[in-house]
Amino acid sequence: TARRPVSVFADHCFRRSPVPLPMARRILRLGAPIGALATGALAGASRKASSAAAPEHFDFLVIGGGSGGVASARRAAMYGKRVAIIERGPDRDQHGQRRGGGYGGTCVNVGCVPKKLMYTAAAHFEAAETAPGYGVEMGKPRLDWGALAAKRDAYVARLNGIYTRNLDNAGVTHVEGLARFVAPREVEVAGARYSADHVLIAVGGRPATPPIPGAEHCISSDGFFDLKAQPEKALVVGAGYIAVELAGILQALGSSVSLAVRGAGVLRHGFDPL
Repeated sequence: TARRPVSVFADHCFRRSPVPLPMARRILRLGAPIGALATGALAGASRKASSAAAPEHFDFLVIGGGSGGVASARRAAMYGKRVAIIERGPDRDQHGQRRGGGYGGTCVNVGCVPKKLMYTAAAHFEAAETAPGYGVEMGKPRLDWGALAAKRDAYVARLNGIYTRNLDNAGVTHVEGLARFVAPREVEVAGARYSADHVLIAVGGRPATPPIPGAEHCISSDGFFDLKAQPEKALVVGAGYIAVELAGILQALGSSVSLAVRGAGVLRHGFDPL
């Protein structure tokens, strides 16, 4: 497959924008609608509910199946509480942009885990380059981007399954869909209503794209994992660790990469001097 040029926005792409705590409290108090992340099927017996039916009540309701939401739900269940978790799943908008992550959140689906798999592939390329210095002739490596992406996505899907099985084992009901508040401590998902004594909003956020001309033609680090082919050239904008990691991975795999930064160097905040 021919490689295509692509621009990548990666600086602080994982700096998510969760619902501020004061706003979350106000939403709960007023019962205002709010979108929520939610993946999986209903745990246990299949249920059908209509908006006219009384809501199914839980001690603890978690909206968002990321690391924090799943950990909180399982811990509450360990203490004997009746718990449900709502996860939106990896759906997309009308433009094909990813809107949800899936069980495990950013880290499992579009963060640490798939990035490490891409990094490992890049490390193999680097090993082949340095091997002759140790008397090992490995030849010039060739990358099948499609095969790498398929194996990476299969590994992530396996982890998603482990998350849902752990919820089942803990006795946590999991619901798939987009939740919205319809009353204080009461949400609706695909026509079914759920209420709880306590509701945790753990929906995470989305990458922030700079409001500059041409930004609509770029992708975030989320979009990096949606690439169907290896880019021939890539411009990575940013100096944070995510930008540096993705630039290094693409370069090692054979793409021509440029890194655009505002300051005099990279990794300027929170890292040891280089």
